[in-house]
Amino acid sequence: MSAKEFDVQKKYKLVAPEGGWGYMIAIAVVINLSVTTMFAGSFGLLYKDFMEEVGFTSRHVTIMSGLSAVSNAIAGFVTSPLLSLMSVRMLMFVAAIIMNAGVIGSIFVNSMFPFFLCVGILPGIGLGIQYNLCCTILNEYFVEKRLVVIGLTQSIIGLITMLVPMCLKWSLQEYGYRGTLLIVSGITLNNFFGVALIQPVENHMKKVEIVDNEMNTLLVTEKEPIEKTPTTPVVKLTELTDIEENLNEKPQELDEETEKSGGLKKYFDSLLDKSLRRSFLLSCVCMGPALCVFADMIYTYMLPQALYAAQWDQDSVALAISLMGFGDLAMRVIFIFFSAWLLKLGSQEAYLLGVFMALISRLGALWFKSVTANMFYIALAGAAHCCICLLIPVVIADAVPPHKFTAAMGIFMLLSGIVNMILGPAIGAVRDLTNSYGAAFYLIASCFAMIALFWIIELIYKKNKHKRVQRREYLKQKQLNKR
Repeated sequence: MSAKEFDVQKKYKLVAPEGGWGYMIAIAVVINLSVTTMFAGSFGLLYKDFMEEVGFTSRHVTIMSGLSAVSNAIAGFVTSPLLSLMSVRMLMFVAAIIMNAGVIGSIFVNSMFPFFLCVGILPGIGLGIQYNLCCTILNEYFVEKRLVVIGLTQSIIGLITMLVPMCLKWSLQEYGYRGTLLIVSGITLNNFFGVALIQPVENHMKKVEIVDNEMNTLLVTEKEPIEKTPTTPVVKLTELTDIEENLNEKPQELDEETEKSGGLKKYFDSLLDKSLRRSFLLSCVCMGPALCVFADMIYTYMLPQALYAAQWDQDSVALAISLMGFGDLAMRVIFIFFSAWLLKLGSQEAYLLGVFMALISRLGALWFKSVTANMFYIALAGAAHCCICLLIPVVIADAVPPHKFTAAMGIFMLLSGIVNMILGPAIGAVRDLTNSYGAAFYLIASCFAMIALFWIIELIYKKNKHKRVQRREYLKQKQLNKR
């Protein structure tokens, strides 16, 4: 938990249980995210026969990707308001029901519309809610070990993802398309077991005595106690974030103008925090990952079809997808062992490294035609996928106050859905008009290049601005000392 509340008189603090129940929660997160995401990278392999049967084109694939992304985005965005109506566990249980309804229904579909509903929309809704809540839970339970735990949980998920294509290939040969979907639906039912393990962090907070030198690090953010006890002052320790203006903000109430106007504006303000709209929504911390996740996801969807178009056989395609999973897994292991160095480097800088790897891997696969070179760049694309997806919760957690993390994740997911809805069909249309996957992949690479450029500019501007602020404060203090 990023914010810890202290009782000054007794010199005790409440901290999240980073061991014990914390690790149990990490196991629950692994179960939930693995069963909901393990088959996403094998979409082309799993549904190849169905797509050939109903006449799927690249445009249909991008529409499927867009529907899934939009459903995911809307579900992630409304997660924070829904938490005011039900508990975390109940909301995750509802999401598990929605997702499993889609997976089980996909066994019986025979046309495009039910396929879009059961494979794109319903799993997208379930994954959107569960992903937001899983990131929030890990953010609450872990502070010092956050990056290590996220890397460890994602490494297990990456290992499972790497093994899935080979297992699917065997299952398709042995049991066929419908039989494999039946096995997949049985695996996703384990989602309910993961939901049962979820526990609110408030149930397991530990009271620890404050060390004397720790008192020097306290940052007083409230002069009045949280509970209405006039004799016990309460202070709060909050970690520094990149968006410093949000550090000491309390959840803002609606201003007088909004209260007077009421109606739609009042409802909109209750859904979308005003301070996040001003500082987070328009920053590269929000827009950069949204565009990168879109480009990475559309590439993953189109890659198997591009390899089949290049006359690769099914064994080679399955091996390529497994290599992408291996690159993903290798990078997750690196995050575990080099987490201290990555924390010193900075979450945004580490994310930028992933963006550059994504750009290099896409361009390298386009420029070199040999199978060996393509296998290497596909593995590098898997490593870039790890950076792009794994670091998102860390980047957002470092950029916003802890109590606004769920809302910020919702905004990011909503923006990702909008980007997918707009750009996904456009890239699919380019592929169909040019009859070339190369043109579509160049557009995907341009997304990574644009984000890398603008994010570097923003980081340089922020660092220079921070230096100017420090300089002004130094000169002001110097003038006061002279007086």
